[in-house]
Amino acid sequence: MPLLLLAYVAFVGLGLPDPLPGTLWPVLRVDYGLPAAWLGMLLLAASLGTMAASILAGWLIQRLGLGGVLAASVAATATAALGFALAPPWPVLVALALLGGLGGGAVDAALNAFAAGRFAPRHLNWMHACWGLGATLGPAAATALLAAGASWRAAWLVVGLVLAALALAFLLTRARWGASSGQVSARLPALAVLRLPVARLQILAFFLYCGVEIGTGQWVTTVMVEHRGADPASAGAITTLYWAALALGRVGMGFIVDRLGADRLLRWVAPAVVLGSAGFAAGEAWVSLGLLAVGLSPLYPTLMARTPARLGAAAATHAVGFQVAAATLGAGLLPALLGLAPLAWVPGLLLVIAVGLALLLRRIVG
Repeated sequence: MPLLLLAYVAFVGLGLPDPLPGTLWPVLRVDYGLPAAWLGMLLLAASLGTMAASILAGWLIQRLGLGGVLAASVAATATAALGFALAPPWPVLVALALLGGLGGGAVDAALNAFAAGRFAPRHLNWMHACWGLGATLGPAAATALLAAGASWRAAWLVVGLVLAALALAFLLTRARWGASSGQVSARLPALAVLRLPVARLQILAFFLYCGVEIGTGQWVTTVMVEHRGADPASAGAITTLYWAALALGRVGMGFIVDRLGADRLLRWVAPAVVLGSAGFAAGEAWVSLGLLAVGLSPLYPTLMARTPARLGAAAATHAVGFQVAAATLGAGLLPALLGLAPLAWVPGLLLVIAVGLALLLRRIVG
């Protein structure tokens, strides 16, 4: 099996559990007797784990090889999901979220650095579309199980078993990645990369981007159920639409990004992000969230793919690691901070972040 195809499979696995905390929170928190804002604790724990692992990714790859990191990381996410299915005490649940974040972080950073230096932007869009496929299948399966009368624990069990099978697949193929692991190394010191103005702008862009993407995906179900009066099944369907549009958008953008030009595509989709977020803040969900997801879809992979060309190959590996860490921090911190605001404010605050992201993209791509 080609390495690129294995990378696609890895990103499907990464995407499966990511939206589940937000999707299942309205029913999970009832079992635990927790307020809505405590979702932020799970998101922040997962974010801290992912950020720590992404920073340590180079060290891990040197010792385990890229294949070993893939196998171990997916195994960690499987363990976390299966642990969730046991409905342990709340502190253990938070610790499992941290473990799941650790599992996803190293593989995310390593595969992005590997792919950015070797594949065209279309392949990174398709690779991240696979993450979107996983992020769509996770909530879809959870919503179907809830509609059938199953517990939220059943959704975590299904995802955990799928991840366990993926971990076994990567364990059996880990030797095929060995020759590639040594290539993921930096030639500039980390501090030298951080002194580059464009590197700092891109790091901030990834922070804001994931605040919008993950903040919307994690809070939309709760906003729709507890603020706008939707039933859980309908809200779950809206959440599934959002992640599906993100995945399908990346598939479609992969066909046009190389022809249109990466920077031109980034300029064109930034207004769609603002319009989609504004529509959701104004009260419309279905069309607005679809537009928002399509606008967001090429940003992460295309910015990542352009990193070696924009910063130079010598800076690219550290830059990619910092960008993944910033994205992780944004994915955990900003949605967690949204939990401190009144629920009615969350869509408007997401719009503010989206506007900031669009302005920053303008500075980066001109």
